[in-house]
Amino acid sequence: MKFDCFYYPVLDKNGNVVKCNNGIRSFNFGDEVPTKTLYYNYGDSFAIYQNSKLFIVENKKLKEETDIDTLKFPLKIVFNYGTQLTIQKKSDLSSIRLLLPGFFEKEKELGELFFLSEVYSRKIKEAQYSVMNNLTNSVRDVSYLNDEIHHATDSLIKELKIIEDKFIQLNQSNPNLIDDYLEYMSYKDEEDMFNIGINKYFDEGTEQYNQYKKDLSILKRKLIYPKFKLQHFVSSIDKYKFL
Repeated sequence: MKFDCFYYPVLDKNGNVVKCNNGIRSFNFGDEVPTKTLYYNYGDSFAIYQNSKLFIVENKKLKEETDIDTLKFPLKIVFNYGTQLTIQKKSDLSSIRLLLPGFFEKEKELGELFFLSEVYSRKIKEAQYSVMNNLTNSVRDVSYLNDEIHHATDSLIKELKIIEDKFIQLNQSNPNLIDDYLEYMSYKDEEDMFNIGINKYFDEGTEQYNQYKKDLSILKRKLIYPKFKLQHFVSSIDKYKFL
């Protein structure tokens, strides 16, 4: 079964952040599902409403399909591409509230930009390393190397700049948003970004799953904490946004 609520953000050709779930695998009952990423936190247990059906996630696993008569209220529910609500009573489930914006939308928007900054930073580094690995053994012209690195990373750097600008604008419009985001995500002090990554939930053979396997193979890698990476991202923007 495919679920819209398990998604990841991408930057489209117009520079807009859109939600996507291409490549994310189907889930069967009993499977662990991505209940928490860098940009949403549904909690360990909740209900999914999709295609007029209700599914229960319990302790991070897809448990069963259910019906409205067996639900217990108040109920945390997720639908569409990550809309979150708490339904207080049975009658609310079919009300107009399901068409309204959900909870924590700004926090998730910030998380999406944070996630994309990590994606593009990694892509830029990998493009740089690829050029260096391919050319440094055969080329001694530093200017040529720099030009090749520029060609390989120029579009990626421009897209990262779009993400950073959106991040700045969002925070200027919502001065307390970073604190609200951290409260919403409820990061533990030593919560590893790798363990809440979306990539392990992709179909084998996809770019994202290959990246997960690559990261998994580095057994002695240093743990990376979301709070630290967010602080580093903010500091980097503050340092360079006026250049």
